[in-house]
Amino acid sequence: MAFIGIKVPHEVSRLLSQIEVPGERVPRDEKHLTCTYFGSNVPIDRISKAIVVAYEVASRTKPIQLLIEEVISFPKGDDGVPIIGSVVSPELMIFQEDLCRSLDKAKVEYSKKYPEYKPHVCLAYAEDPIEPMAVGPFEWAAYEMVLWGGDSGDDKIFITLPFSMPGKEALYRKLVQARVRFPGLL
Repeated sequence: MAFIGIKVPHEVSRLLSQIEVPGERVPRDEKHLTCTYFGSNVPIDRISKAIVVAYEVASRTKPIQLLIEEVISFPKGDDGVPIIGSVVSPELMIFQEDLCRSLDKAKVEYSKKYPEYKPHVCLAYAEDPIEPMAVGPFEWAAYEMVLWGGDSGDDKIFITLPFSMPGKEALYRKLVQARVRFPGLL
């Protein structure tokens, strides 16, 4: 399986794991937000092209604010009924559109099974749907995206691509200027 997503930070994952939901829970260290899904048994040449595109998109993306205030369920799938934390983030929607547009332009295939992007963090897989419930709010910032690839154990790749930090070029310029003006200080 290969996809590009955003890993849920440990502390947020811990808090999300405390929400009472039915079904088999997703382990804390596996909580993530999928942005694009490539499928199973993805050839390495497609992964390589995806890495290049993801790097370019990450380099022009600022950190993204994410918010979960509601737990809902999706329709039943192969693993049961997904119980999810619905993610709200206008910045994430723009990022995901940019990522898909860039993958399309580079002719990197990815799943278009769900034409409408509904960002979420899966909490569990249950037998039956649940009534929507208010939670949190759980809010955090994403500073990177991750490309996951491989179906099991040591066959996995895990590539972290940091987002561009606001003003880092200006900060670097100031550090260089300070070094020139005060060589012994830095």
